[in-house]
Amino acid sequence: MTQLTQTSKNLSGFYIGVGCPGCGGELKLESEYFVISCDHCGSVLRVTQPEIPPAYLVSAKISKREARFSVDRHLKENGLPLTGSDLQFKYLYYPYWKVDAVLLKVRNRIETREYGLDENGNPQHVSEMEKTDVSLTPYSTTLPAGVDFDGIPEGIGVRTSYLKLLPFSRDNTQDGFDPLPVVKQWKDACDELLRRVNSLAQLDEAAFGVNRTELYRPVASLLYFPCIVVESYAGGDFNRFVVDAVTGRLLDHIDRLEYSDDVTPAEPLQMEFGQLSVDFHRCPNCADDLPPEQSILYVCNNCHQIVSLEQPAGNVGSISVTAAEGGASDQLFPFWSLQMAPEVHGRLQRLFGGLFRSDRLVIPAFRTGNFEAMFRLARRMSNALPKIELTSVESFDRRCRPVSIGLAEARMLAGIITYRAELDRLTGTLAQKSDLEVVGADLFYAPFHPESYFYVDSVMGAVTFEKNLIG
Repeated sequence: MTQLTQTSKNLSGFYIGVGCPGCGGELKLESEYFVISCDHCGSVLRVTQPEIPPAYLVSAKISKREARFSVDRHLKENGLPLTGSDLQFKYLYYPYWKVDAVLLKVRNRIETREYGLDENGNPQHVSEMEKTDVSLTPYSTTLPAGVDFDGIPEGIGVRTSYLKLLPFSRDNTQDGFDPLPVVKQWKDACDELLRRVNSLAQLDEAAFGVNRTELYRPVASLLYFPCIVVESYAGGDFNRFVVDAVTGRLLDHIDRLEYSDDVTPAEPLQMEFGQLSVDFHRCPNCADDLPPEQSILYVCNNCHQIVSLEQPAGNVGSISVTAAEGGASDQLFPFWSLQMAPEVHGRLQRLFGGLFRSDRLVIPAFRTGNFEAMFRLARRMSNALPKIELTSVESFDRRCRPVSIGLAEARMLAGIITYRAELDRLTGTLAQKSDLEVVGADLFYAPFHPESYFYVDSVMGAVTFEKNLIG
């Protein structure tokens, strides 16, 4: 596969500090990277996610003096007396469930078009058309995992996309800070998340049919966020101020606590946290180094074994390339060829008329910036596959693009694409999402060359997609 090296750029997204297994130097792992090169010794390393949710910690940045300054500024702005000498400070790590998922939104609306103006500028003709919009987007959120604590926010929003995180451990816990116990299991948090997501569809009234919002592949981790709680009982009045210990911003001011005799204190959970593992990026069969690029699938240049970083690894039947490999300047884009069970052939033929000679659905194995474009490309390549001659490969060409969509995600996308096609066919009113049984999966590469604003396939010259859809 292409010997791409990681280019230097500004860090984006949250990143986690760990040590290189080769030299012990600090590594900064960005969220979208799973293969990195050590800046100190040059080792190519692989990052593996644990099977159980990992726990991370955000370090506090502000001092006790800065927290008090933030409280006094709030009091001054609201015409209240400044703090005195009776202040009590508590330093807490509050646990949140951090969730990253894929969100599918179906919105049914009426599109109105006006045309043909009369002499007064009013439209002579008005037409209304039922339209179903389907979007597939990344979705990230945080939910409280600790005990109810007045003043602590329910979530920390999009900040998880750029905070530096450390593995949660005693060594990384700052002096004076106490982690609050986790009292909400991931299952309960997931149920709450699904209720949130389902309520999103009710915010937009459907012009016809039913709007839908569905969540796919939620991945959870625990995040301990630092807060400084400042409390005062001056003059017999209770005041609690919760300060963000990263930015120093005042999060909340509480002057009365609500108590209830009906609430039973939640029991802390005995939880085992997962840990990221960092190891050398090598073939498990012959221990030869694998290419240093961001790909889910590799073919070892030494023993030619297929190596998948997907966990659990999918069963990839074969890897092939089109017999017509295109020119030297073409790029070879990867696609998953999913063989469907016989009982769904008729369903696919009704939805994708060109599949009458094929039992396969083709899903791009590279990320695009637009679900609708991916949907169109999947349909075009599925229709084209029976006309393309493929030949097996033992090693990757330098023109090959990396595989950034794994087999499990491709199966999920196949179900969404079929669902999307049924929405078109049934105008969004009767379509029901159902699973597709995949009985086999192969990967193939097809050559595309740039023409103007598009990539055009170099085999038939019929399949295109926009250049700006890929990085």
